Amino acid sequence: MYEYKVDLGFRIDTHRHLGGCIPPRWVWQQIKEHGWGYLGDSFDEVNDAMTFTSEEEPDFQRFLSKFTILDNIEWTEALIDSSIKAVCEDFESDNLDFVWLDFSINKYLNHLKWHKKELIKFVYDCFERYYPQKVGLILSLKYESLKSSQRQYAEIIHEDEVCDMLFGIDLVGDESFFDTKFYKPLLKPWKEKGKMVRAHVSESQPAKNAFDAITKLPVTNIAHGIRLMDDQDLLQRVINNDITYDLGLSSNYVAGIVTAYHPICKMIQSGLKLTLGTDDPIQCDTTLDKEYRLAANLGVGEENLRRFSKLAFKNTIKYRY
Repeated sequence: MYEYKVDLGFRIDTHRHLGGCIPPRWVWQQIKEHGWGYLGDSFDEVNDAMTFTSEEEPDFQRFLSKFTILDNIEWTEALIDSSIKAVCEDFESDNLDFVWLDFSINKYLNHLKWHKKELIKFVYDCFERYYPQKVGLILSLKYESLKSSQRQYAEIIHEDEVCDMLFGIDLVGDESFFDTKFYKPLLKPWKEKGKMVRAHVSESQPAKNAFDAITKLPVTNIAHGIRLMDDQDLLQRVINNDITYDLGLSSNYVAGIVTAYHPICKMIQSGLKLTLGTDDPIQCDTTLDKEYRLAANLGVGEENLRRFSKLAFKNTIKYRY
């Protein structure tokens, strides 16, 4: 196996989720301290609930289930702060210069009687305390969440103070709920304010979702989009759009989206602009180095690996400042 050493200047993870960064060790510590036996009886049980074991078959719904334990934590201000500190310690260990970090606020608001504006500011302040100027917060809208809630979350862009704290917005979760008519008016103000606008599409669902996102929504980025390679006609119709595809290779395998050979090389050959990220490093047992090594072992040459990194830097500057 080719052991590619990531030495690309700035180390930027362009595709990472907060829920996929919270370590099982932190969750187990909270279970012990608070007596939350309903979440798990041992560290091994917690670890198995949050990560894929060697005995498990890759599966998308099973992948989504690995986040269930986080939704059942009785979140407090202190726990949010503590979890973010643990996440930032791992960022430091990975020597990351910048992280594009998706986060959803649903699970926090279920326990805290805060306005969503207050919660976003609190999360932002925590990251600035523990990893200052190195995290771009991306507000996640979960496809499967109530539309009224998603609409209220998206409207936060009109709050100038909060707008300045956010790097962008992202559509995540169960892609079978993808609906361009609903999301177009929600995303338009974000694009107008110069924010990164991304959609997780054509990962578990057909190429048409990516095509519709690019042609009907004001997206700047696509997360995954690998099923576009299944429909060359649709691919050719969006090939010249200025869209970046933020990949997470390990997650594609773990979620059972890719069962054989990953189409990353075909995506490069087609002229798509790509970056690499870890997606959910805890669930997928990966790091940014591992993602680049996996890409190299799939046949991506060093020139293209460097191109990924340069594009990540360019896009970070574009949406950060």
